[in-house]
Amino acid sequence: DPNHIEGHILMGGVLYAQGHKDEALAELKRAIEIDPKRVESYLSLAQFYVTIKDAGKAEETYRQAISINSASGLAHTEYGKFLVQANRMNEAETEFLRAVESEPANRDARLALATFYIVTKQMDKAEEVYKALAEIDKGRPEGRVALADFYSSVGRQDEAIKIYQDILASSPEYTKARYRIGEMMLMGGDTRGASAQVEELLKTNARDMQALMLRARVRLAAGQPKEIKDAIEDLKEVLKQEPNSRAGLYFMAEANFRANQMEQARTYLAELEKYHPDYLPAKLMQAQISLAAGDDKNALNRSSELLELISKAGPDRNISPQLLSELRLKALVTRGSAELRMGDTKAARADMEAARDLSPNLPGVYTNLAAVALKENKTDEAVGFYERALSIDSANFEALNGLINIYVSQKRVDQAHARVDQALSAQPKNASLHYLKAQVYGFEGNGTGAEGELRRALEIEPNYLPAYFSLAALFTNMNQQERAISEYRKILERRPDDAGIYTLIGMIEDSRQNYDAAGENYRKALELDPNSAIAANNLAWLYATRNMGNLDEAVRLAQQVVQKYPDQYGFADTLGWVYYKKNLYAAAVEQLQKVVARDKNSAIYNFHLGMALAGNGDKAGARRALEQSLRLGEGKNFAEAEEARRTLATL
Repeated sequence: DPNHIEGHILMGGVLYAQGHKDEALAELKRAIEIDPKRVESYLSLAQFYVTIKDAGKAEETYRQAISINSASGLAHTEYGKFLVQANRMNEAETEFLRAVESEPANRDARLALATFYIVTKQMDKAEEVYKALAEIDKGRPEGRVALADFYSSVGRQDEAIKIYQDILASSPEYTKARYRIGEMMLMGGDTRGASAQVEELLKTNARDMQALMLRARVRLAAGQPKEIKDAIEDLKEVLKQEPNSRAGLYFMAEANFRANQMEQARTYLAELEKYHPDYLPAKLMQAQISLAAGDDKNALNRSSELLELISKAGPDRNISPQLLSELRLKALVTRGSAELRMGDTKAARADMEAARDLSPNLPGVYTNLAAVALKENKTDEAVGFYERALSIDSANFEALNGLINIYVSQKRVDQAHARVDQALSAQPKNASLHYLKAQVYGFEGNGTGAEGELRRALEIEPNYLPAYFSLAALFTNMNQQERAISEYRKILERRPDDAGIYTLIGMIEDSRQNYDAAGENYRKALELDPNSAIAANNLAWLYATRNMGNLDEAVRLAQQVVQKYPDQYGFADTLGWVYYKKNLYAAAVEQLQKVVARDKNSAIYNFHLGMALAGNGDKAGARRALEQSLRLGEGKNFAEAEEARRTLATL
């Protein structure tokens, strides 16, 4: 059909994508020749001119479309969008209004007008447009949905929920209303209410993608490791149904980030950037992951790039003013944190102050400023910032913890007790406050008092994991290893996949010479997390020193750790000693010389180097290293002293 208009327009798009601009233009003009009265063809040509940055021809073509049919809501709307891009806002508003006047029942025209008012921050006018749309759609939910979404975007959640509840009452099959109610409940902190909405949806369809997504978000909000793991399973099903889902990829990246699985998080973010390159929240998470991984420079660069993008972005139907403000706040804090860790306190202060100016009623902006003040040795100013945070939230953990650390460092333990007691008098059933009280007891060496407060915290909140960790550390310090292991086992009941806990139990068993039990726990840790460096290092050490396993496996484990952490000389010492045990003396010397160069005053490192040099035939070097190890270990219960003397006697 040589006169198929849409065919010519589509061919124009294909030709332009292939770089054939002139041929593309010819196809679009051919579409107009076939039917010179068809408005849509002119709009396609105008958009082509916009794409090739010929604004004059584009505007001329938009005007031509309107001259053909001045009652076309579509023509006025598209011309209005062009004028917005040209920053001719008054003229743009006139065109959007003409679109609505021309076609009062045209939903797209009204939505474009409402979006214009949101972008130009005329929220009262936007509300009136949405109300009119709801009136037009009185017999259908769509118009009321748009009004409810508007209320939600400007923080009027109660009004939004009320509209959705009315929609459900009249149209129970309209599931979008239930999704949105659940989402708004979640945003308001009502996870129980959000869960109830999810369960209603899943009763109807157990594979409902939107419901699974919402359940994953509820589970992420709970924050417990098991909940995060379950959220990942929900999101796997979501991405199975829609692999390119923007929300699915974003929340899967967040879930992996929260589970401390950084590489998986980065993988999903890469997919997200591939399919949705302009999605700003994903760019924030990339910066936050870099910060969490210790890559401060990358965090700084990414957050700076994001702030630049935000400065050029405006609110629209996909991104609310509130979300833009939240992204700006978090990007400033991320960049400020990176700058602080890099020692640039001046830049960090500027960013943290900008964050405070954006959200002066958030406690976190003041605890961030306190961190800057402490880095600048301005302790009194830091105290002031912590107190300001506590005036907003009297039980703010970060602020109280910061104050306690300052008081303890100044040997003002009584004042630390008094500050926590003040918070406890207002909130006696707050587990985190009892945890802080235990920390103060710990600072003054009162193990009984610390244990009592930690037990109280667990009575109030049985899943409060920091209390279990502190109890285990307390018992370890008191040389009560069995009780420490018992506390770690309680954590494993709640977090069965926590490789770190198995590593800690292994270290306690190691310290009391239960080497088989230690090895078993290290192996379990590595099953759960093959990248667990300490478990791999310690297991390699056991294999090499206790004849508990294959030395080839010990080499593999130790090499893997050193490749990942080449600057950690403790790991290099393990690898060097494993090489020594395998009679690979030259390789052992190479590793151990690096270790001693980094820590010349370690008796054990000098001993290891001396033994490796002896094995490699360097008697003079071995003698120097072994004699140095004996000098450094003198009077320090140096366990290897006797073997060092025996070896010296052979040199």
